Amino acid sequence: MPRTSSPTWSLPPRNQTLLDRSLLHTVLHDLSSRLLQYFGRTVRLVVHGGVIMVLHPRLASRSNTRDVDYNHRSFVQEWRRLGVKDAGERLKTCITATACRFNLGADWMNADADVALPYARDVYGNVYDSIWTDAISARNLSINTIFTSPGLVLVGVSWSWAVALKLVRYQKYDPYDIANILRLGRQQRGVRWTRKLLEDWLVSMCGAMNYAAYPPWYMETTRDRMRDAIRLAEVCA
Repeated sequence: MPRTSSPTWSLPPRNQTLLDRSLLHTVLHDLSSRLLQYFGRTVRLVVHGGVIMVLHPRLASRSNTRDVDYNHRSFVQEWRRLGVKDAGERLKTCITATACRFNLGADWMNADADVALPYARDVYGNVYDSIWTDAISARNLSINTIFTSPGLVLVGVSWSWAVALKLVRYQKYDPYDIANILRLGRQQRGVRWTRKLLEDWLVSMCGAMNYAAYPPWYMETTRDRMRDAIRLAEVCA
């Protein structure tokens, strides 16, 4: 295997290049070729955020994104179970090399959100990453795989988790991203969204969010965001 020593390239800490669909495909294919060399097989990453809104074939509701948010923590655990202990270092080496080639910032692909993503416990009390587990289910793989190449596959988090995570931040593009996801649900399944229906869906699908423990004021803020996103979905219909 190639050496995985930390790269010495000097990159700006934040990426300022807007990644549209075409550039994303170019950049990701470059990353794919590097990963195939370093890992010898296809690497699968679970992603969330704007990249889904740009690349998803049934959505494509945004023209660009500044970065690709991915789940690093469970990627490392998955490869450790396969006997690869330096998978995280290999991946970061490849990400940095691609950034250097295309003059991107160091965070063009990052896992900064990992520290804030909730864990869950199974019936035996074992801690696990429910967001990642849900994403790699057969059903989600069939509908939310947004990029496929020999060395790299990107899988978007499930729609419920995409909405739940965006509700927490609810800034910039988040309200419109949620609205577009809700509109997709109406188009594909005829869902007529209400605040209660949306809340019940998230409570049932995203248990790790632990909505029952939210302080009353924050739960009401979250419900106001739900109402706003539903209104936007109706306006954009």
